[in-house]
Amino acid sequence: MPYITKTLISSEGCDASHDKRLSICLLADGFSFAQLSMDGELLSFCEAAGQHSSSMTDMTRDLMAYFAEMGVRPLAFRSMSLTLISNESVWVPDEVYQVGSNRHYMRLVGGSGQSLMTAQCPSLASTAVFSYNDQLPTAFKVALPGLNVANQHVRFAALAQQFNGGPVLLSHWRNGYVDLAAYRNGQYVFGNTIPFADESTALFLLIDAMKSYGVESEGTSLLMCGDVSRERYARFRPYFPTVTLFSGVAKAGARFRTFHAYRHALTLV
Repeated sequence: MPYITKTLISSEGCDASHDKRLSICLLADGFSFAQLSMDGELLSFCEAAGQHSSSMTDMTRDLMAYFAEMGVRPLAFRSMSLTLISNESVWVPDEVYQVGSNRHYMRLVGGSGQSLMTAQCPSLASTAVFSYNDQLPTAFKVALPGLNVANQHVRFAALAQQFNGGPVLLSHWRNGYVDLAAYRNGQYVFGNTIPFADESTALFLLIDAMKSYGVESEGTSLLMCGDVSRERYARFRPYFPTVTLFSGVAKAGARFRTFHAYRHALTLV
């Protein structure tokens, strides 16, 4: 089996209900997935590590075998989603979006225009064009028919109603990049992925982005998730009135009390 299970946490009786959803997030060295009830209760979480095969046929076979071993059956879920983490992304309003122009849209914002995918966001009436090799997502879609695929910015845009006050700056940290989403009064204001070399540069870029999009305020709350160490949290705390770890929208019971959900927020949205 090419994948090994690094983390597995489940609630008692989580397999009894078929009225649930499956959320998956691709990682640099594997993937994580969570089973959730339709009202947001976290039922199980699993993190799998391993190298994906170079052949889509083999990838599909490996994924089907692993999910079967973990007791994950596609027909058991009301909905299934896969979140991809992309370093290049651009929003295009649906009213002007044209199939076949994806490379053009990406190059307008300085992107490479290579290996592009799209995902539609109904709440914004826009399509996200983003860079990603589609071979692995295709293998997941074959292994789990009916899977909804989108990148991190589409998932963040869908969270807007969770933030009825504002302004709020959501930051998802990973190796050399921070994914940003800003909200005000339940509305998604902007989203971007910013590369950074060190914490000082990241702080400057966050503040600059807030100024550029008009969400700089004495009341701005910073939410942090992903690769957030104590040192990183402490570094940003003096510059915002409120700094909070963001753990997605899942409601976790007592069995998950030692689970660092903020590290896997993209799996739990």
